[in-house]
Parts: sequence; structure tokens; C-alpha cells
Amino acid sequence: LGNLRAGLVVSSVIPLSMLFAISMMNLFGVSGNLMSLGALDFGLIVDGAVIIVEAVMHRLSHSKSLSHVNRLTQKQMDTEVQSSASRMMNSAVFGQIIILIVYLPILSLEGIEGKMFKPMAQTVSFAILGAFLLSLTYVPMMSALLLSKKIKHTPNLTDKFMNWLERKYQHWLEKVLHFPKMVVSMAVILFTIAVVVLTTLGGEFIPKLEEGDFAVDTRVLTGSNLTTTIEATQKTADLLLKRFPEVEKVVTKIGSGEIPTDPMPIEASDMMV
Repeated sequence: LGNLRAGLVVSSVIPLSMLFAISMMNLFGVSGNLMSLGALDFGLIVDGAVIIVEAVMHRLSHSKSLSHVNRLTQKQMDTEVQSSASRMMNSAVFGQIIILIVYLPILSLEGIEGKMFKPMAQTVSFAILGAFLLSLTYVPMMSALLLSKKIKHTPNLTDKFMNWLERKYQHWLEKVLHFPKMVVSMAVILFTIAVVVLTTLGGEFIPKLEEGDFAVDTRVLTGSNLTTTIEATQKTADLLLKRFPEVEKVVTKIGSGEIPTDPMPIEASDMMV
């Protein structure tokens, strides 16, 4: 973008999309945790906003009709923003719809997979939907109000950098186009190797974690005192250590901790084997 105001307009979409997503999460009862919020990518959220703001910036600086204009009135600015945003709206909208479609199959998952990954797909969908609505309404309006109405016809630092990058790309592209057979052959060979490797790989959606630890829920009679529970767990630990040489250590937790996320009475204990 190469423009501070344009960058601020684009970046302001992030907190507004998050506000929309959190509101929808609250409405649909989706909890905010590492799984639901971990997949949010701000690059996906600002995608549509970047397309529209960049289109506006490009029109203001490269349009032939504005080549002799140094400053726009608010009405002219509104017209230019409406024209450029309308032209790019399809690209912005379809770009976000494609991203949204990718997450839809996750919503069909059931069982443990569904419980783990559905909140993530819902949260990302909410955020993208919010960005989608903002790209249609908020972004063009803020572009018309906040972007500078002074038009500079000389290329800025970003324009120079992008021109240099494009020249380098064109140079290498022309070289590659001289060897089409070799390029296509390399792509086919690499794809074939990838397919062969893929067929030899095993796969599982949620892998089983064999960490070597067991949590044994031990209980004595209801109403028993702490001494009885300690004696019972010590006897159990001694039996496990003596009869099973593969057991390295047994740690026992009796009752609830200071923060009772798992409230348990005195007669209940967890043995970590």
C-alpha cells in the first residue's frame, strides 16, 4: 500500500471483525479458547480490505482522468472511491467466500473431532463474515473520508520498490519461458515423487498419544478419614511398584487442590502411574 492512512484503514478491520466474531460466538454459545481462537489469521481477515483500498489508491495515483488534478473535493473523492471499489468488489467478495468454503467441511465432523475442531471453523467463519460485511460497507466509506485528497503524481518509495521487484520477476520469467519442457518435466517429476511418498504414509485424524502415563482413580468407603485414604493409596502404590517392574514412579493426589477445577472428596484420590 505504501500509505500510512491506507494501512490504518485496512488494519482497523481486524479489531472490528474480531468484535463481530466474539458477538457471534456469544450468540451461538461458542467458547473462546486455544482451539477456537488459535486458527484466526489476520491475513485472511484483511484480504478483502487490502484489495479495495489498494484499488482506490491505484486509481487516485494512476488514473489518466486525474493526471492534471492535484487535489480532490469530497464529492470527487466519493465518486472515485465508489467507482474503484465497485470494480474490485467481486474480487474481494469471492476471495473471502473461497476462504470461507474451505472451512465448511470441518463443520460436518462428528464425535471427538467435531468437538475439537467445530468451534475453530465457526470462529474463523464468523471473523471472515464480519470482514466480508466491513469490506462492502465500512472500508469504502472510511477510504473516502480518511485517505488524502492530495494527489501525488511522482512515484513514492513503495512504487519504486515494487517496480524493481517486478523488473526482477519479469527477467527471470522470460528466462524460464525459454525452457518450457524442462520446467513442466520438473513439475511432473516432483508431483510424482510427492504422490509416491504420500501413498507410503500412514494417517490418522487424531493420533493416539502413548505417553506412558496412567491416571488411576482410587476410592475408599464414603466418609473415610484422610488417614484411611493415605494408607490405601500407599498400599496400592507399593503393589504397583513391586509387581510391575516397568512402573518407575507413583504420585498420588488426594482430594481437591487450591483451585478446585476437579472437585473431589477426601476419600477419592488420583494416582499418576
